[in-house]
Amino acid sequence: MNRIHTCRRAFECCRKVKHFCQNLNLFPSVPLSTDEHELKNQKISTRLYIFLFTLSLTILLLYTSLADITKTINVPTPTLTKYEQLYSKYSQTLTCPCKHISINYERFLSIEYTLHQACSSIFIKNEWISHNDVILHYLYTNNDPRIVVSYALQALGAFCELIKSTINNSLIQFNSQQYITASVAPSELFQSQAQSFIDQFKLSTTNNFLLSLNMIRKTTQGNAFLSGQLTNYYLTLINGSVSSTSISYSNCNCHLSNTCVNQLSFYKNNSGNVTLFDVPGFYIGCYVIEALLQSTLQCFYDKTCIDHLQVYLTTASPMNVTALDSSLPSQYSEDSTIKNLLNSLMIEEWNLTQLYDQYYDECQPIECTYTVKTRNNVIYIVTTVFGIIGGLITVLKLVVPRVVKFIRKKRNQLSLANVVPTVPPSADEHKLKNQKISTRLNVLLLILSTTILLLYTFLTNVTMTINVPTPTLTKYEQLYSKYSQTLTCPCKHISINYEKFLHIEYSLHQVCTSIFITDEWISYLVISNKTTSANINFRRTGSNAFQALRAFCELVENTIDNSLIQFNSSQYITASVASPELFQSQAQSFINQFISSTTNTFVLSLNTIRNATHGDSLVSGLLTNFVITVGTSISNEAIVLSSPVGYSTCSCVLSSRCIAQSSILSSLVNMGYFYIPGFYTGCYVIEALLQSTLECFYDQNCIDQLQFYLSSVSPMNVTALNLSLPSQYSEDSTIENLLNNLMVEEWSSTQFYDRYYDECQPIECTYTIKTRNNVIYITTTMFGIIGGLITILSCIVPQVVKVFNVTGFYVGCYTTEALLRSTLECFYNQTCIDQLQVYLTPPVLKNVTALDSSLPSQYFEDSTIEYLLNNLMIEEWNSTQMYDRYYDECQPIECTYTIKTRNNILYVITILIGLIGGLTTVSKIFVPILVKIIVYCIRKWRNRIVPQISVIET
Repeated sequence: MNRIHTCRRAFECCRKVKHFCQNLNLFPSVPLSTDEHELKNQKISTRLYIFLFTLSLTILLLYTSLADITKTINVPTPTLTKYEQLYSKYSQTLTCPCKHISINYERFLSIEYTLHQACSSIFIKNEWISHNDVILHYLYTNNDPRIVVSYALQALGAFCELIKSTINNSLIQFNSQQYITASVAPSELFQSQAQSFIDQFKLSTTNNFLLSLNMIRKTTQGNAFLSGQLTNYYLTLINGSVSSTSISYSNCNCHLSNTCVNQLSFYKNNSGNVTLFDVPGFYIGCYVIEALLQSTLQCFYDKTCIDHLQVYLTTASPMNVTALDSSLPSQYSEDSTIKNLLNSLMIEEWNLTQLYDQYYDECQPIECTYTVKTRNNVIYIVTTVFGIIGGLITVLKLVVPRVVKFIRKKRNQLSLANVVPTVPPSADEHKLKNQKISTRLNVLLLILSTTILLLYTFLTNVTMTINVPTPTLTKYEQLYSKYSQTLTCPCKHISINYEKFLHIEYSLHQVCTSIFITDEWISYLVISNKTTSANINFRRTGSNAFQALRAFCELVENTIDNSLIQFNSSQYITASVASPELFQSQAQSFINQFISSTTNTFVLSLNTIRNATHGDSLVSGLLTNFVITVGTSISNEAIVLSSPVGYSTCSCVLSSRCIAQSSILSSLVNMGYFYIPGFYTGCYVIEALLQSTLECFYDQNCIDQLQFYLSSVSPMNVTALNLSLPSQYSEDSTIENLLNNLMVEEWSSTQFYDRYYDECQPIECTYTIKTRNNVIYITTTMFGIIGGLITILSCIVPQVVKVFNVTGFYVGCYTTEALLRSTLECFYNQTCIDQLQVYLTPPVLKNVTALDSSLPSQYFEDSTIEYLLNNLMIEEWNSTQMYDRYYDECQPIECTYTIKTRNNILYVITILIGLIGGLTTVSKIFVPILVKIIVYCIRKWRNRIVPQISVIET
């Protein structure tokens, strides 16, 4: 029974729905028409309207809800933990701009080191050295092993101190360098880059130390300095005049090489015949340092060897010293040479710390931004649909009935049109006239407003930003050729090592690959050398000159290679891709700066050594700057005297650059001297070489004649330098001129823009163009506005129509060392200066004015010269920072900034207009239907049938 009742109710509902749909008329005429044709038009218009509205709304709804959009999400001031979480999920699109893009290394990198235990042992301390020196005052034999050991251990201590100073100074520079990142670097990238910085620091520090040491060693050998222990030359007294002869060690002559050594041994009664004790791994040679470099610390690891050594070093009671501990972990073996230790800066262990959390804190990312692929949210879809519904309903209501009427060929007079009828319809002529006027004005204003807005939307130029993700180089070049003014392509890696895109090669002067710097030629000159006291004789200085020339070739090559290592690790920093023209100009600037700085560094180092050599008046073992004689004192004691050598009118005591043309005397009778063109000898071998030229060695005849005068041996097969080869130097260019250009013939540099671009890895390219709104934007905007305009005009227009109806000066072991400890106190005092002149014979300048102590100065009168030099003798640095010039050079294309604001009034009005129309129209349709449904339900509830239950009495 209940099932039949339910079926009847369902059938009744279906019948009513069918009847409602058949009779539904959304376009009733006012007043209501009884014309069948008109009613038919209205019903057809209703059904077509519902179909088009449903179809259009469904399409727009599906498009809005299903379209994929790229959503940018911002996370303000993320913590490190939050950043790591984001990076694990969105590493491809995550960017976190740093507040501080440049951070000193010291903020997140820590470098500590441990030196070889010898540097902290007693063997290099004054306590040990002075204890063993007690007998040195009684030694009269040259080259005594006890003296050599003492000086060797002092040199070892000096190496330890120099290494500490070198590393600490390099660390100061390293810590002040800056790590530059526009965005937070991921942990993996940070770790690899930090390790690269540290490796580069260790490599450059080691190379710089070894380069400086080698320059001193090679210039020492080139100048043939006389060792104070007479380990490389022995002096012979002949008729009151002293001559020098080079010493040999194991068939190796110090004149030919500075690395000649013998085993360090103690002999019975200094006889040199009966060996008492050989010091294991320790050598004696031409120079203390050269022998030390080839020695080992083997004996100092053995307590028995140390005790045995002390027996021969001192007559005092031996010290109770502890041997070096061989059980300590070490990267060196007991028989590692000192040179091997120095090649690693005597470092046992580098302790390195990379603190990523501290880097992150210093970076202080402002926010993190990442993008995700998603769809429009519900609020956006609802507001968009509401904005469009109003326009759709209004447009369809206007268009559909008229199209239907037109198709059915039923014309309606425009003069009778009334879109604002009263409810119920009025028969008042005045009201009807107002309604018709309102209709015409409504249509006119609608057409006018729509036309204006349509023209404005269509004709307005808008700046469109276009993004091109991960562009190739070809694509970038195409974009740059068209949009160079606005194109920006942010780099994923803003700092790139030069070695990635720059390549520098060089070729040295041909003499550096010629026979003239080979052992064969140098040995040939040494064999041809005959004992002579003539300082200008080529036989005496020629081999040293070519050894020095070879040393210069090697030093130049080492200097350039070392500088290239540092240059290649330098970083090119660009936030965005640099244009090809800018890249080429900047790269060339980097290369020019590299060449200039490398040249200046080498020349400065060489000049420092030259000036220190002359300032300390070091004696050449060839006796080219001082003549040593033996005289008698007042008390008839023999004393050694030295007199400066003069060349022409130039004295070596006043200048180290005194020279005379080098000559050679033939051993044949009546041949006389042969003066070698462009070649000189002087106070020092290197100083003379620097002023010499290679013109003789470009001339085969000159070389043959030189060999003829060197007639003591068979001539070599020597080919002259090739004058036809392209060169930036002339044949009479001095060696100093060659060194001022690092002896480089040609620099060859290559700049790889494609490699730079690949390393930059632009994330995207962005450029802006002036364009107009597209059809889709115009159409959707018009739909949104028309509905609102019609609704607003329908409300306003009728109302408008209605309204219308001296002191401090010292002397010491070396002139330079004494000067460094001296002050200028006397030269601030006029009395002191006058008194000083009285004692100078012959007297110097008479009218000498003292230094002015009243002038402003950062130094005191008693400041030492060393203190002045530590400050480069600068009184005041005058620096000017011109921000306006920097800004002009920068030439910013545009400035972009973001602000948190709210939508402007025009945007708010257009959105409200769209929503008003949509909400009003939707309400007009659905509210009456909803009310009817509610009323119907209420009635059904009130009129429901309560089934009666019959009671049967028994």
